[in-house]
Amino acid sequence: MTHVAQPAPATGGGDPVRLASRDYAVSPVFAVRVAGLPFAGLDRMRCTRTWELVDRLADVSAWLIREGAELSGPLHEVIGGAAGGPLKAGLVALRRAVYSGRRPSGRAASAEVLATLPQELAARIEEWTERRDHADALRAALPAVLAEESREKVALLREAVADDGFRRGLSQGSPVLAARLDAWLAGPADRPPDRQELLRLARYLARATVKTSPYATFTFSGLGRWAADGPAVRTCGEPLWHEVAELDRAVLRPLWSALTLYPPVRGRARLRVNPSAADDGGRVWFLGPGPTEPLSSVAASHGVRQALDWVREHPFPMIADAPGIEPLVDAGLLELVPPYDEQSADPVGLLASWLAEGGPSPYAAAVGRVSEALRTIAGHPTSPPTPPHPRNPDAPHPGHLDVPHTGQGGESPAAHPAAPPPDRADVMTPRSADVAAVVREALEEVLPAGPGGPSLPDKNLLWHSAVIPGVAGRLDAAAWRGVCDDLDAVRRLLGLFDPDLPVKVAATAFFLGRHGAGGGIPALDLYREVHAAAPGTGGALLREMLRNPVAVPRAVPGEDAPPGLRELSELRRSFWDLAGAGPSAREAVVDVTAGRLAAFAASWPRFVRPPGSVCCYLQPVSRGPDGVRAVVNSVSAGYGRGLSRLHRLVALAGGEVPPAAEMRAPQSDVLVAECRGLVGGGLNVRAATADLALDHPFTAGDAGLPALSPAELTIVYDAGRDRLALLDGEGRAVRPVHLGMTAQHWLPPWLQFLVRAFGEPSVAMVPGWVFRTRGEVPPEGEVERWPRMDVGRVTLGRAAWRLRAGDFPAPAKGEGEAAYLPRLAAWLDLHGVPRRFFARVVGLGDGLMVGLLSKDRKPMYVDVTDMLLLTGFLRALRDPRALLVLEEALPDPAGAPLYGSGRRVTEYVVQLSEGPGR
Repeated sequence: MTHVAQPAPATGGGDPVRLASRDYAVSPVFAVRVAGLPFAGLDRMRCTRTWELVDRLADVSAWLIREGAELSGPLHEVIGGAAGGPLKAGLVALRRAVYSGRRPSGRAASAEVLATLPQELAARIEEWTERRDHADALRAALPAVLAEESREKVALLREAVADDGFRRGLSQGSPVLAARLDAWLAGPADRPPDRQELLRLARYLARATVKTSPYATFTFSGLGRWAADGPAVRTCGEPLWHEVAELDRAVLRPLWSALTLYPPVRGRARLRVNPSAADDGGRVWFLGPGPTEPLSSVAASHGVRQALDWVREHPFPMIADAPGIEPLVDAGLLELVPPYDEQSADPVGLLASWLAEGGPSPYAAAVGRVSEALRTIAGHPTSPPTPPHPRNPDAPHPGHLDVPHTGQGGESPAAHPAAPPPDRADVMTPRSADVAAVVREALEEVLPAGPGGPSLPDKNLLWHSAVIPGVAGRLDAAAWRGVCDDLDAVRRLLGLFDPDLPVKVAATAFFLGRHGAGGGIPALDLYREVHAAAPGTGGALLREMLRNPVAVPRAVPGEDAPPGLRELSELRRSFWDLAGAGPSAREAVVDVTAGRLAAFAASWPRFVRPPGSVCCYLQPVSRGPDGVRAVVNSVSAGYGRGLSRLHRLVALAGGEVPPAAEMRAPQSDVLVAECRGLVGGGLNVRAATADLALDHPFTAGDAGLPALSPAELTIVYDAGRDRLALLDGEGRAVRPVHLGMTAQHWLPPWLQFLVRAFGEPSVAMVPGWVFRTRGEVPPEGEVERWPRMDVGRVTLGRAAWRLRAGDFPAPAKGEGEAAYLPRLAAWLDLHGVPRRFFARVVGLGDGLMVGLLSKDRKPMYVDVTDMLLLTGFLRALRDPRALLVLEEALPDPAGAPLYGSGRRVTEYVVQLSEGPGR
């Protein structure tokens, strides 16, 4: 395989390095996500003295069992040679006691009975008894040691959660718990919150330490660069971060809807034709307003057509300019366009200015107060904390993983200063809670009260992000080249496990059954046909799959699954057996090489196609004999999806950013289309990285990309791929994708249809524990062990254990913790489960696949030697029938990269795309 490291323009402080081969290209920029707290604080929560006793007790107990079994034979021989009477009865009692692990007592322990034993056998019995007494002493000491350590850990927890960054994050995640923490920190240390609150604090501490989900200030996120040389992984020294607060722009749509209820606003609002409007000769069909987007229509009368033509010919006219046109607005065929686009820098400010132009009014004043409040924080991040231990610039920087130091250390904090914008340099940022209160109060004056009306989010109106404005890290391109080779093999494998592939197969079968291989129809017509199809045509099955976020075909009366679906199901089910990576594998680690994957793919049907671009969420592993290794946490769509929002946040934090085009790996002959409206939530605000903007009804999308209306789209059958293809008005193939950060299943139905039937899913690989389930749940009483699965230098699936929640050992009624821990340790040892793992509990009430979308599916970090984490985990096992999945904590967080004063769990988001020449 030919690799190329090409120079590139140095933009945004980036290295002039591009990593590419003839098969794939890698984005010159990657994301870096750093845990908000060093691992040392969480590591101190381990009850090491308690578990040292547990381990010593386990060793002694194991020896007692082995020795007791071995003593059974010699004692049996002595019993056989003894005469009847009390001595023989005592010998029998001695043998039974030793074999069952009980301390001999009564006649079995008498001097007369022991005197009948050979000298060597008597010595062994004496040693067995002494060790049995030692086990009792260890068992008796456990409660006091555990109680003492538990008290110590509460004090250490108080110290750890006093961190300013942690408290800011907690105030966003759980304001009530944050208030209880504030009270604890302000009061006596010996008066902690109640037990439930301590357990929640411990869980949040683990989340801020070992998970890199970018929520509030629990994780620091920034952009990294490839380097031409140096260590494989280079950190940025002590993280210097800014907190960026921004309005949750999900409020824009309900705000605009409420404002258009006021006649002065409604009369001035601009008009446009619903972009989905399509005239079939008798009726004009369109997607109606509301979350369900009902397929609506009006008679295509002369008056309706004339009105639509008039609106199209006059750029953004107003209702006042066309008396009598308002019924078409009420129906949704015409839209009232807000005076901003949802991706703009200050949409509320634009709205406030536009309202003010219409004259004074209560609602204009309220929106003006919102704009003023947001202006105090927009683009002005909070100051970063002062590093507690400034790094010695002359000392070797240890922030890399087992790679010889060959150059400059981490980024100097002064190299990329994170100063706020000059026009706000002297402005002190107020507490975001105060700003949120002002915003909420003002918005509630505009939004009508009562059920069914627009409403504000129940929780936070402001999104908070902790952003590293400078270069957040560097990776050596040469050291990571092998990892990227294997990631490309993973990308090709993911074609088989495309979560939306069943929808693509079913949609193709439905289309061929109605229009044949040579047909071509407007996309909206096929969408309407699917929703109106009679039973037995495949439409009901496809409708059911479109409603199901995980696209698992269920039995539908009168519908037979297409042959392609049955073939796909069998291919997925058999893959693990072919790869030797199923639960029956004997090896602890199975390496499915890139060559083996290519051999598997050669026999796959034509409709299995790899995604064109992916973002791989990776954690590096210490260097081994074959160079750098990496563990895959998840894989999302590429095309900038994992990078474009961060690009915007870094700019808001005052950092220097490269052009948005650098967020996407180079490709050719691919027209990527995304909806730039904020469908699905405020996390969809991002830089533009697609080629085309999918225009969507009732959105105010970014005008920076060429717009593609639903009415322009045509569907044809691509025989070479055995799939449907989506074409624009010029006959070019279009690939719809969702590049926002909200979950794909929150998209409106029409967009979901486009992405799932013709594009690539926003999540290319669900986490490994789901990736390997085969859709089955272990029977009660069984513990499935799945081996670690590698693809060369990439771990694609961690070792996992799948079982019912009721089969995990829990404390019995009345059983104390000191008695429970040795039993837990024995169970973990029996099944090879490490003491640090990630756990997911999935309820099965509505089926496995529905449970996989529940909140509880998210991983919970568990260290059984941390009693607070263990107790919280056990309380999560409420439903004994639920699916419990345990995954090894790989890589070990104790070996995370070093940042100045501490090791922090770090994740890299590397974007890799199919090479231009493939």
